[in-house]
Amino acid sequence: MKTLGEFIDWHQSLGFEEMYEKYKEIHDPSVPGYVPVGKVDLPEDIIADLSKEKLDTQPVWLGVKSNYRVQYDERLLSWAKKTFPKLQFVKCRMQAQKPGESVREHMDLLGNYLRDCTIKAPWLRKLRHSIEKPGIDIHQIIIACDDQVEGQVFGFHNPGPWKWKKGEYMRINSWRGMHWTANNSDVVRRLIKVTGIELGPKKENHVLA
Repeated sequence: MKTLGEFIDWHQSLGFEEMYEKYKEIHDPSVPGYVPVGKVDLPEDIIADLSKEKLDTQPVWLGVKSNYRVQYDERLLSWAKKTFPKLQFVKCRMQAQKPGESVREHMDLLGNYLRDCTIKAPWLRKLRHSIEKPGIDIHQIIIACDDQVEGQVFGFHNPGPWKWKKGEYMRINSWRGMHWTANNSDVVRRLIKVTGIELGPKKENHVLA
């Protein structure tokens, strides 16, 4: 594949198990799977409101339900846009994982997200792009809503599992790093996920600037 459009079309052509086989081919354990970035001021009122709601909605990808719950709120999206002003095509949601739930090892190649971005901005499809040499600076940001509790896992091969405190966040390597999650504690684990693209002349290999 030579362009972002070709990457999106390739991603859209794969089935669920076929995608997981591709993850194994693409994964590069010599490259960090995430980068710790810093800390943000959390939208405590929004988190409190969402925490009161019933956790029903499991995202479905290629016909398979994921073992975590998602919550959307326009106030949360507005907060994300203000907190990360350089990002465009911003999406934001809270992800809650109940005790006993886990997500198998995978990658976030974000083909569906990029497809939606190119619907809004068709010129993005023409960008030179490959997994080895990404042509688009995509940010997949994970923010901790609470301190980590023993038994809660956000695992990576390199540099090892993410350890977090409330308000800390990291950026996932969307192109080369596999990760997995598990909640073996007795409390719900809540995170905020922000996805966006930083446009400009800067090009990055993987996630590291």
